[in-house]
Amino acid sequence: MNKNMTISDVLSYKTEELQRSLGLDLPHPTSQGDLGEDAWISFLKSFLPSRYAVSKGFVFDSHGEISDQIDVIIYDRHHSPLILKTPNAERYVTAESVYAVFEVKPEANEENIRYALKKIDSVRCLHRTSREMIASGRSVGPRKLTHLIGGLLTIDSISEKNIREHLKTYDGIDTVCAASAMTVFRRSSGKIEISDAQEALPAFFYLLLDELHKLGTVAAIDIREYAELALQSFRLEGDCHVDE
Repeated sequence: MNKNMTISDVLSYKTEELQRSLGLDLPHPTSQGDLGEDAWISFLKSFLPSRYAVSKGFVFDSHGEISDQIDVIIYDRHHSPLILKTPNAERYVTAESVYAVFEVKPEANEENIRYALKKIDSVRCLHRTSREMIASGRSVGPRKLTHLIGGLLTIDSISEKNIREHLKTYDGIDTVCAASAMTVFRRSSGKIEISDAQEALPAFFYLLLDELHKLGTVAAIDIREYAELALQSFRLEGDCHVDE
């Protein structure tokens, strides 16, 4: 780093880098409007820590249920078994592995917010297991299931007043990032906060990192329940073994 650069300069450069990664520096607005889930996936991969994986695809559970097709899934990279990849780069991800899901649309409006919530709910309704695990040689009980972040990713947006009202109606949406207009975020208290256009991407950048940090690590998957779907002649049983 140039010794004359400040940390503020570095963070400003990151904002510009995020804008470039979504094509917001493109001169023609129709080019921006054509940006889809692949651009957002690349954008998220550009700043998320390596512990997180990002893909489009489907989420399934140990009861054999499966979600709608999801544009963007953020899931655990290190503790996520049974992830299948199709030739068109879609993945099948276990419900326990998921931190967040997003729908991608050109504009944040009521129709797209309602549609995004339908997609998010198709994941949230899935069954998630939680199993005891071993930490430092000791058995730790199953952790409480975490909130699954759900949102809408767009380039443009309707007015702040209208989007605020729509998020009050469709209260399962946690955040909306309209990259050229604003980031909207619902606090755990229910309060809705909105950034200005200039800070739309950095606000989403910091908010998402902060929310993922608060979630910690996803619950340990109980692979025994998935095994029951696949195995006919063999059964997994028992709890974790701890050395005395």
